[in-house]
Amino acid sequence: MKIGFSKLRYVVVIGIFLVLNSCKDDDAMPSPIDGEIEMEYFNLSDTVVKAFARGFSVDVNHDGRKDLKFGTLLVGDPIEQVDKVQFFISTNIGVRLPVNNNEAIPVLNNGDTIVLDDFDGYQWFELSSIVLVQKIISSNSPYIWEGSWKDAVHKFIPYQVKDADKRYNGWIEISVDIPSENIILHRAALSKTPDQIICVGK
Repeated sequence: MKIGFSKLRYVVVIGIFLVLNSCKDDDAMPSPIDGEIEMEYFNLSDTVVKAFARGFSVDVNHDGRKDLKFGTLLVGDPIEQVDKVQFFISTNIGVRLPVNNNEAIPVLNNGDTIVLDDFDGYQWFELSSIVLVQKIISSNSPYIWEGSWKDAVHKFIPYQVKDADKRYNGWIEISVDIPSENIILHRAALSKTPDQIICVGK
């Protein structure tokens, strides 16, 4: 039975379309799927972290270790002849922060996404200790505040928990109160669904 040229061309076009679309689906980066990612939430009760006071830590994966810790350090710099009051976040084994070449982590907004792999100059590192903001005290000039988090109001820190070959993304919501010289910890969350991109604040 003969097939007309127009019909044959139609079949070929449809076949190419299906092949191209199947490749596109395989190669596409996964995106957050509403309603399919189960999250665990932690109420941090607006805990305040003050300079020279006791820090705060939280166990997000229930392994008995403090996975994320917030605290302060007083560091003397004899070369610049200043003291630095540093507010930091640190992580335990198997818990990662995305860190760039300037030893900084990204300031995320509500609705941003947290991806699984390295992104935009940031690499996921475990056992990290990162200064969020610091007060520079000099005997020769008024003190100043430095750090990408110094103006943070309800901003989000991304983190990632690695368990065997699975990765679980999470976030911590914080604010920095420069006049009161403290950090406020609002809440945190961790995906219970492995290897998924998540939306911040959801």
